[in-house]
Amino acid sequence: MTVEFNLPDIGEGLHEAEVVNWLVAVGDTVKRNQPFVEIMTDKSTVEMPAPATGTVAMLGAAEGEIVHVGELLVVIDDGAGAAGSTTTPPNPAASSEHAASPAPDTPSAAIPPAATAVAAVGGGRRPKASPATRKLAAELGVDLFAVTGSGPGGRILADDVTAKAAAGAAPRVTAPRNEAARSARPTRTAQATPPRPVAAVSPAAQFDTGVHPLRGVRRATAKAMDQSWSTIPHISAMNEINAEHLLSTRAQLRALQDDSAPNITPLVISLMAVAAALRRHPIMNATLDLDAETITVHEHVNLGVAVATDYGLMVPVIADADRLDVFAMAGELARLTTAARDKTVRGEDLQGGTYTVTNFGSQGTYVANPIIRPGETGITGLGSIAPRPIVIDGAVVAKPTLPIVVCGDHRLVDGDVMSAFHNDICASLQAPVGLLL
Repeated sequence: MTVEFNLPDIGEGLHEAEVVNWLVAVGDTVKRNQPFVEIMTDKSTVEMPAPATGTVAMLGAAEGEIVHVGELLVVIDDGAGAAGSTTTPPNPAASSEHAASPAPDTPSAAIPPAATAVAAVGGGRRPKASPATRKLAAELGVDLFAVTGSGPGGRILADDVTAKAAAGAAPRVTAPRNEAARSARPTRTAQATPPRPVAAVSPAAQFDTGVHPLRGVRRATAKAMDQSWSTIPHISAMNEINAEHLLSTRAQLRALQDDSAPNITPLVISLMAVAAALRRHPIMNATLDLDAETITVHEHVNLGVAVATDYGLMVPVIADADRLDVFAMAGELARLTTAARDKTVRGEDLQGGTYTVTNFGSQGTYVANPIIRPGETGITGLGSIAPRPIVIDGAVVAKPTLPIVVCGDHRLVDGDVMSAFHNDICASLQAPVGLLL
């Protein structure tokens, strides 16, 4: 008998998922509840457990394809019953389109492009490994195709990668392009002037020329930003504060910690200031529903924090941020940032946000105009802290300053309300000791 497993509704109005990585191949033996596929839904990557023990008879989609709730994901032969007892899959079109091995007279054009791309590498089987293990392999320069997995079903574990690296796995070497042309160029005389520093390029920006499918985090971000910019009229306020007291308070707090404690940064204290301001200005912690003609002011202050990763922007959520002390806030920020970057963040940590903070200053940016997330009323952006000219007691002096930007949804808040909220945040960060009392 065969067990046909359709994509279930795995939470909160999600209608589709992207197949990120098959952990099994047709013909593999799986056990019930063994992870067999990684899927991405609304920026959250999760592993789906096998519904039964048996042999994988068919995969319902290729990596990179979108599967809707209720559509066929996998067929498993549990070995019970005679041959020919296989039931008809609930989605015949998907079944025929993604058959594991086409009939001899099937034209190659009928094979999905994504499946062809997978089959072209490693003899048709992509190494079985989690995103964290793949990241580790990339960092150590280990080719996963050269690693023998010790996990269930031959899955490659982190220990397998480190063992291969310790054994002296040869790093990948890319031959320089057009070596003949390079050797023909005249040799330049060494210059005394040091080279101009070049800003690092995010791995998320690395694309080859050509047409690419819109998938993964980039797809989720594109949809959210299109909805936001198309429906929310943004208004903005910007100010620049003297950050001397912020930095000194941060240094005093760090002196109270041991070296193993999560680092208290200016961002941590800023999150405290934003959470406190949201309590004093609850309309900024609200959701507008024009269709229902309602305004929902949220009971909880759940702060989303934008995190840049190698595969795009993630926004994990610090729940009940207004109830955390500065040390707990530092711990939650460290936990969520690490989980977002190594793709282990839980689905529940990406949901329920009521307001967002983005720290574009961590990239050295002075000021920017952030975009409000759909379902929220505002967003706060923090610029880089650096010495800049500022007027104190009538004199222009150099002091560390912090630019702070607040954007609001003009359908729900007017300029005076947003300005009061913005000024509240600025005042708290100029006298941050008040946040700790």
